[in-house]
Amino acid sequence: MIVVGLMSGTSADGTDAAVVEIQGAPPALRWQVLAHVHVPHPPELRAEIFACFRPETGNVERLCALNFALGRAFANAALQGLAAAGLKPEQVNLIGSHGQTLWHIPSGLDASTLQLGESAVIAELTGITTVSNFRTRDMAAGGQGAPLVSYVDTLLLSHPTLARAAQNIGGIANVTYLPPLSRETGVGAIAFDTGPGNMLMDYATSRATSGALTFDCDGAFAARGRVDEILLAELMQEPYLRQRPPKTTGRELLGVQFGAQVWDKAKSRGLGDHDIIATLTAFTARSIVQAYRDFLPRMPDEVIVSGGGALNPTLMGMLRQQLFPARVFPIDELGLSSEAKEAVAFAVLAYETWHGRPGNLPAATGASHPVVLGTITPANVKFQISTPQKNGGQVLKSPISTLRVQYPIPDTQSLTEARNPATENIDTLSTLDMVRLINQEDKYVHEAIATELPQVAEAIDHIAERIKTDGRLIYIGAGTSGRLGVLDASECPPTFNIPPELVVGVIAGGEFALTHAIEGAEDDVEMGARDVAALNVNEHDSVVGIAASGRTPYVMGGMVEARQRGALVVSLACNHPSPMSDLADVSIAPVTGPEVLTGSTRLKAGTAQKLVLNMISTGVMIKLGKTFSNLMVNVQATNQKLQARARRIVEQACGISADEAAAALEACDGQVPVAIVSQLAGVSPDEAQRRLDAADGVVRKTLRET
Repeated sequence: MIVVGLMSGTSADGTDAAVVEIQGAPPALRWQVLAHVHVPHPPELRAEIFACFRPETGNVERLCALNFALGRAFANAALQGLAAAGLKPEQVNLIGSHGQTLWHIPSGLDASTLQLGESAVIAELTGITTVSNFRTRDMAAGGQGAPLVSYVDTLLLSHPTLARAAQNIGGIANVTYLPPLSRETGVGAIAFDTGPGNMLMDYATSRATSGALTFDCDGAFAARGRVDEILLAELMQEPYLRQRPPKTTGRELLGVQFGAQVWDKAKSRGLGDHDIIATLTAFTARSIVQAYRDFLPRMPDEVIVSGGGALNPTLMGMLRQQLFPARVFPIDELGLSSEAKEAVAFAVLAYETWHGRPGNLPAATGASHPVVLGTITPANVKFQISTPQKNGGQVLKSPISTLRVQYPIPDTQSLTEARNPATENIDTLSTLDMVRLINQEDKYVHEAIATELPQVAEAIDHIAERIKTDGRLIYIGAGTSGRLGVLDASECPPTFNIPPELVVGVIAGGEFALTHAIEGAEDDVEMGARDVAALNVNEHDSVVGIAASGRTPYVMGGMVEARQRGALVVSLACNHPSPMSDLADVSIAPVTGPEVLTGSTRLKAGTAQKLVLNMISTGVMIKLGKTFSNLMVNVQATNQKLQARARRIVEQACGISADEAAAALEACDGQVPVAIVSQLAGVSPDEAQRRLDAADGVVRKTLRET
């Protein structure tokens, strides 16, 4: 995908736009910066931003207008970035816009954050779907909404053997500690705001030059000044610096008000302008170093500096001196511009949001759990399912619909078909290392499913309610996905003693396709519609479309037909978003990333689908009362193994001996639920059967009403 990341930091001097090509999935994420531009804010816009920073001058009317003005500025920056990359808007998949932070309350009862730059304006002016408002979702989960770049740091900057600190110095300074990948240290990445970055230096420079300069270019003013150690010691007493992570700060603490107090105090001590700037530069450096000593597990081997501070030789010199023997260097040496880094980060975060993957690092932000970040504002979307045509005023009652889909994803390779960089050399490995690598990739399956559990639960509840009204659960798929659906359906009757028509599996190409590849069948939209129509699907039924790609025509044809017949429609795919998800009432999308073998979706995608189908059928049967506790009381004892299982179930459910359980089963004609109710309620088998019939065959309900 091609994504534009937009960043306007606490310095509010302009917008950085990074055009980034991104492929793959964590941890095998590949990226390339196609272009980066910095678009300065017009003086009047920057003045308005600073006016709205201040509680005494900002008001609702100004904030409202600024929100749209920033949206226009961000859209302009995105278009300039595309021009620099030689791209047209229609070639771009997404924009990820951080917005301009106006106020941030990181903790407490009023914890909240406000970023302006209306995403609807960006999407409208560029024609590109825009992801924005990243910080609020983390805060809703109990986090501080920052630092968010730390998640991207872990993806892009971790080293196999070295401990690294990714130190960003924008208006505020923040660090991500990255332990070596090769060592089991028991400590993961740690991130927090260390304190002041460029903000106070910029304030002092502007004040020293009566607004002629907005920052200390090349640290020249600081280099001419003398650091006042007494004032610096006082600044280092700021309580925030002693607060333990997770923590964040911003202009609300270290903004104009703080700068004005320091300026006045410095002048009362007789300091010159250059001395003040030098002291504030030293404040940034020392607060960073002190944060490392106080809060990092160990001092880093390397410090990678990004943001405007990386371009300040005086500040970088102070850091090198105080952090020796650590190597301190700008991120440019790794092929990423210091000024572009945060814009690249929000391109990556938008990419992760688009694929339904969490983008926060709870250890850094303090959130209770990982969350998918941001709000998605679509560009113009066209989606159409044709309606039956009228002929002479009469609606033609054809059971088969025509499907026409126009979907807002450019023709790019789906993630399940992408090449996995982590396994490119798998054919050179020993057999043991090969299976270790496959096992490592399989770990991502469970993480992908974990993000989709709310949707799985929603599907289970809806399906169970429909089955109670004489509905059915119908799976439809092609290839591996179809076989998995048929497998799950076929296992339900012997497991839960249900009629085979209650859970049905439909595969493109019919039964022959279970053992033979009929790949062309998956492209037949009308066949999918016909197969669903042949089942006389109605409003009581639930149809689950299964396809790793999320765009298999056969499956979509069946889903459209089911939807028009009033059925509940569920999508199970391993790409997100996808055309199938737009056809569904409930969309389940465990995004497992590129396969070990490129395009072989029988691997991670197939495993994820099988696990989700297990959850759906098992959950539905539990909701329908087909179990008692965790015992399969409706088991059909059709062979010796199942007869022994039935005996154990009665024994465990009733707390009786094996011989007593066998006798109870014999008295109840081998019916496990009847035997359990008879034993626990102390009634005859006939009475137990009567009570079960009155309670819809549910053991727990029967016993509760006894």
